[in-house]
Amino acid sequence: IDARCHDLQIDLAGQIDDELDRLCERIIGLLDAGWRAVRVVTDHGWLLMPGGLPKCDLPGYLVASRWARCAAIKGGSKVAVPTAAWFWNAADEFATAPGVACFIAGNDYAHGGLSLQECLIADLHVTPSEESSVISVRITDVNWVGQRCRVTVEPAEPAVRVDLRTKPNVPDASIAGSVKALDAEGRASLVVENEDLAGTVAVVVLLDKAGRVLARQPTTVGDRD
Repeated sequence: IDARCHDLQIDLAGQIDDELDRLCERIIGLLDAGWRAVRVVTDHGWLLMPGGLPKCDLPGYLVASRWARCAAIKGGSKVAVPTAAWFWNAADEFATAPGVACFIAGNDYAHGGLSLQECLIADLHVTPSEESSVISVRITDVNWVGQRCRVTVEPAEPAVRVDLRTKPNVPDASIAGSVKALDAEGRASLVVENEDLAGTVAVVVLLDKAGRVLARQPTTVGDRD
């Protein structure tokens, strides 16, 4: 994610929802596979500012290496910016750009300094709800006839509903005309009413009464294979 952010810069803002959806999908996939808990951590935060982060001058002859938000001081050079000791070597110092400034111009996205945004990181613990009773079902067949998707599920659980989404864990991402319950033979038929969605990559999802995803299978709208 960090590598993409450096490439995207301010365009990162338009990708955050998709990144969170991928993260949620991964967590749910692990829990569905039997993991008892998932811990989500990261190594650093970051700064993002439309119009660019301000530039702070730091002459190159004073540093051995320089990045957007910090720099390794050369020898006994004295710099006119804040400094701090390295965690692994308290006798050595590095320079850090003040506030949200950068030593290098042209950055909307950056990290490596000592701002709250960069130093305060997420530490999320996710566990399944104790009150949930998981229904064991699986998708055995997905068949398209035009814009109609026919799904077969085993076993035929009456409480299970079927939906078709572009993002499996986002109810608002449904592209089906309506969510359908399974019939007595474990089948459901979903219609994609928007013909412009033909060829769209989607996911068939099975849901319990609470809306939790029980199983999923990728598909393509109108696929005849």
